[in-house]
Amino acid sequence: MWNLVATIRNRIRFFKRDERGAVFIIVALAMPVIFGAAAASVDMGQLLYIQSELRAAADSAALAATDSLDDEDAAKTLAVQYAVANMPVANHGDILDPDDVILGNWDTDASTFTAAGSPTNAVQVTTRRSTTNGNPVSLYFARLIGFASRDIEVISVASVSESEDNFCILALDPDSASAMTVSGTADLSMPNCGVAVASTDESALVVNGTPELEASEVCVAGGSSVVGTATVDPTPTDDCSNIPPDPLSSLTPPAPDGCDETNYRVTGSGNTVTISPGTYCGGITITGSNNTIIMEPGEYVIDGGGISVNGGTLQDDKSGTDPGGVYIYNTSSSGADYGDISFLGNSTIDLQAPTSGDYSGVLFHVDPDSDDGDISVAGTASTALTGALYAPSHEVSYNGTSSQASSCIQIIAATVSLAGTNETFDPDDCDDSSVTIANTTPPRLRD
Repeated sequence: MWNLVATIRNRIRFFKRDERGAVFIIVALAMPVIFGAAAASVDMGQLLYIQSELRAAADSAALAATDSLDDEDAAKTLAVQYAVANMPVANHGDILDPDDVILGNWDTDASTFTAAGSPTNAVQVTTRRSTTNGNPVSLYFARLIGFASRDIEVISVASVSESEDNFCILALDPDSASAMTVSGTADLSMPNCGVAVASTDESALVVNGTPELEASEVCVAGGSSVVGTATVDPTPTDDCSNIPPDPLSSLTPPAPDGCDETNYRVTGSGNTVTISPGTYCGGITITGSNNTIIMEPGEYVIDGGGISVNGGTLQDDKSGTDPGGVYIYNTSSSGADYGDISFLGNSTIDLQAPTSGDYSGVLFHVDPDSDDGDISVAGTASTALTGALYAPSHEVSYNGTSSQASSCIQIIAATVSLAGTNETFDPDDCDDSSVTIANTTPPRLRD
């Protein structure tokens, strides 16, 4: 009996000193910690990598979509294309739903994005790998502690902004010598907006005689020539890289639709006539003296023949609290018999562009494919034109003793000639409805 007790005691003592198998116990106890650490390192690394891919895809999609801020469908298409290029559907599933491409406004001062805000200058894109999209990020070690997958989404906003320099006169022809001329005693005072000449000719801008030109900037892609006692302030910047693009290049004009009037004429004297929006086949001709033609608000399509006013008054309807303004498109459905827009003699022209709608800020629009279609003010004609004179393939000219009284006129034309003896331009007092003629800075990502 004694021997049995002694043997048991010896075995107990031996067991207490025996360390074999201890590591197994420690490992068993540590396994949850090991797997947790693996989940934290491997799976977290996986999530961070996918997140960085989603970020790159969202950023590139948002930047690309800013190219089509004026076309929501096109912006969505561009964004999806760039997102898929970064993260192919075959590998990642659909990471960008078109509904997650939202156009709106980025307020730089407040650093906030407003969906559908105005003006539209930004795009918000949300890329996702999620359960809803059917492509959550699968986890590995985290499965052992109850987490099979994880949803990730990234939001990116890109915006464009306009340069601080705004222009009131833009000569578009890239090759013409004397693309813009200022001569005689023309007086242009516009210290808050600029003059831009896109021609690369060495004499793209010619200023001679005794005119005065004051602007915030005089930007000439080619060279300038200032001769005589002409005054230009500031000195023109030659080889200028700040030439703004044509801001109305995508403007879609109304198509001629039948003839509401044909060869419309007002003659004689002392007549007051009101005309309505529509298509004027054969143009509009006004002669005589003391005739007043009132244009009701709306869109006027001149289908051949142009507009000629020699004496009398042509004005938009200024009755009521919201005149509405007029948009005049000079074209020809037949492709022939185009006519100029000319204001001659002692005529008085007082017209304002629409302040809303598709043609907001645009007063005259000349078909770029027309053979004729120059806009000219000559003789002793007096004009008060408020809005843009848009003749991308033609000339806008003021000659003789004609004058321009409105404080918000903008000229966007192939060439510009101001060559009279009493012209006064002071086009600084423009509101938000005017056409913006400015460079757009490259798109930026916003935090």
